[in-house]
Amino acid sequence: MNIRNYLLIFITVALLASGCKKGFFDINVSPNNPSEATPALVLPSGIAGSAFVLGGYYHALGSFWAQHYAQAAAASQWAEWESYNLTDNDFNRQFTLLYAGALYDYKYVKDKASATNNWKYYAIATLMQAYTFHVLADLYDKIPFTEALMGTEVIQPKYDDGQTVYEGLLNMIDDAMSKDFSSSSAEDPGTADVIFQGDMEKWQRFANTLKLKIYLRYVNVDPNKYRSQILALLDENKLLTTADAKFSSFKAEQTGANPFYNTFVDRLSGNVIANTTLMSRLTDNNDPRREKLFEPSETGGLWASLSTGESRTTVGATIKNYATPKIDELYPVYFFTKEEVYFLIAEAEARYGSASRAETAYNNGIRESLLSLGLSGDAITYPYNGIKSIIEQKWFAATNKRALEAFFDYNRTGYPDFFTKSLSSVLTGDNRPKRLLYPSSERTSNINTPALVSIDVPVWWAK
Repeated sequence: MNIRNYLLIFITVALLASGCKKGFFDINVSPNNPSEATPALVLPSGIAGSAFVLGGYYHALGSFWAQHYAQAAAASQWAEWESYNLTDNDFNRQFTLLYAGALYDYKYVKDKASATNNWKYYAIATLMQAYTFHVLADLYDKIPFTEALMGTEVIQPKYDDGQTVYEGLLNMIDDAMSKDFSSSSAEDPGTADVIFQGDMEKWQRFANTLKLKIYLRYVNVDPNKYRSQILALLDENKLLTTADAKFSSFKAEQTGANPFYNTFVDRLSGNVIANTTLMSRLTDNNDPRREKLFEPSETGGLWASLSTGESRTTVGATIKNYATPKIDELYPVYFFTKEEVYFLIAEAEARYGSASRAETAYNNGIRESLLSLGLSGDAITYPYNGIKSIIEQKWFAATNKRALEAFFDYNRTGYPDFFTKSLSSVLTGDNRPKRLLYPSSERTSNINTPALVSIDVPVWWAK
């Protein structure tokens, strides 16, 4: 599946959404090959590029390492992920797609929009660029940042350490939201904004939520560094609890389907099943989300599953014997969910604010998770027990949506504390993955690429 197919779809959407402007149907101008790409054309392509990687391979990796999914028996496509036997050739393509695609698209929009004081486009592109850099920094620790995306000016950008990237991201967010969105030059993005359709109030909440998530990454290294800022965000109460931030412009066809479905369900079928760590808890608690998150097996026990690494020693079964993720062609890619934001609020309140407000936000997170799956908001309740229960419920709610964030939460907090050891792990003792290896493609093209670091070495905020 080529990213270009996705980008062409969304360029077409943006063109159609632009309406019958003067010259659009001029026979001497091809609407499919405009003489200059505008922010309205490039912004949706950038967002699609982020969604393609974050909702595809990164979602799958997070789901395996957060023990939502497991490798099916009688297949081995992703068995090395469960063994933690990665090489620096793994995830090369995703790294390149984000830098050469989405991140560069956002920079193009920012440059064009800044030149004309088109501040709504500028802010959206800046926030999505910050979000995408944030994911890369959490996966690799050190990444090209201050010298990245400079074209021929800097062919071999330096790698900045993770904390430098984080400080830069906070500056980017402040810069994005400091602009005058009411000025006459600030065009309404409308449908070119494929997440919030130009609703800048929602983007303000997105910005605040991204800040809160970044602040909470510091709890292990400098817990009081952003205490006042966290309390101010909680007091202001303008976080993204009003809407999911998601990309849902998919089509039920190969060139436009959800990227996880396209690769892991359709093209490379027969591999991905439910992990026993998750399935056993859904079943033991009679959690009604089980039927909404997974398809029952075709044969045998309806909700059968395997533990991480168990497929290596399981014989006489295929994917038909196990429950599988319920993700279809049109399933959205989520950047934030309402339930995730409530759990962020709950953690922030538990650490820095009010215990009672933490419990309220925790219950709101469970409720939103249930409602998002078409269930009653009170279909199940779970007891509140501080940070441990918050991160556990956030982990449940991340299934099929935000698994990579669940993996980061585990590395940051140690919760859930009931993960099993991989039965096929190549790491010593009970060591687990903490990062990705720096890509080999970078090593051959950028002399500033750091030396290889083992995947079980924590990133800066997990130490």
